[in-house]
Amino acid sequence: MRQIAIYRKGKIGICTTTQNLTAVLATMSNKILLAGCDPKADSTRVLLVA
Repeated sequence: MRQIAIYRKGKIGICTTTQNLTAVLATMSNKILLAGCDPKADSTRVLLVA
């Protein structure tokens, strides 16, 4: 099992980077767990709507 953590203080582009990386890994038949710690839930909100 591999673990990838993405953290950036600036809050610019991190949601997009995380979503794109998650999508690419999922298309490669990987099991993905995305845990967003942002109170606004930007990264998880987009995945729930899609």
